[in-house]
This record gives sequence, C-alpha cells and structure tokens, in this order.
Amino acid sequence: MYAIFKAQGKQFRAVEDAVLRIPSLQAEPGDTIKFDDVLLAEQDGDVHVGAPCVAGASVAAEVVSHGRGDKIIVYKMKRRKGYRRKQGHRQGYTEIRILGIDVPDEPQEAEAKPAAAAPEPKSPPEPEAVEAGPVDITPVARKLAEEHGLDLGAIEGTGKDGRILKGDVDKAIAAKEGD
Repeated sequence: MYAIFKAQGKQFRAVEDAVLRIPSLQAEPGDTIKFDDVLLAEQDGDVHVGAPCVAGASVAAEVVSHGRGDKIIVYKMKRRKGYRRKQGHRQGYTEIRILGIDVPDEPQEAEAKPAAAAPEPKSPPEPEAVEAGPVDITPVARKLAEEHGLDLGAIEGTGKDGRILKGDVDKAIAAKEGD
C-alpha cells in the first residue's frame, strides 16, 4: 500500500514506516500530523486517483526531527568587471515517519465517474433553424437595403456561401421600382 500526497507545495510517495524529508513544518518532534491532500492511493491492487484529491484519504505521520540539508554554493560573476559573489545556502527540512495511510473502501469519485462518462449525442440542427439565423450580408449592402426598406430574406445572395452583395441589393431595388 502506498500513497502520493502533497505537502508544502511538493509531492511525496508515502509507504508505511518510511522516513521522509519534507520542507520545514511548524511542529515539534513527537507530534502527529495528518496530510489530507492525497493525490493517488493504492490499496490491495486497487488504484484510487483523485481529481485533484482522493476524497476521504489521508496520510498520518510523526515528526521525527528538524534539520538542514547539505550546503549549496551560489556563485555569481560578471566577466571583465571584477564582480564576484559567493553565497551558501542550507535548506531546512522536517523528517517525518509515516504511521499509516487511510483510504476509504468505496471512493466517492468512482460512483460519479460512470454517470459523466457517456454524454448524450447531439442531434444535427433542423434546416428551418439554420435559415432563421442572421443573414450574411456586406455592410454596404445592409445600409442600402435599410434605406430602401427591403426585406433581406427575400434577396438571394450571389457572393461566397450565399452572401448578399451590393449588386444583389441594387437588382432588388431595380425590381421593386419596376413594379
């Protein structure tokens, strides 16, 4: 049994009785702490994956000690300028021992997953609904048709994909005046 949990912005793999070094915590040695942000848990061959966390799962641990890691040297230099800086850094850590991993027998996300897995297929729109949409017309042709009070649904477009052009509106105006 193991679990992947998140602590202090980093992810760790927990196995019972394992000793881990995590970024410093505000806890005294001997204190028991509980991590609720379990991202993945494996129990008896069943893998529970969280979205983002496994509901009801937790990792219990005991604080063993606090310490500081190995020294890292940070060296800055600018060539031909006489600029050199040397700085050391030791990152603090908390050493913890994993006491136990608690995973619920019935994960809640497993029940909700099958219902959302099969979306209903969408039916194609009916031709009447497509024709009732906005008319594709050039701005100049729209202004000219509004000035002459023409019905845009009655004008047949000769442009690309049936777009109504200025010439189409001119023909409709000529046909209207000829009547």
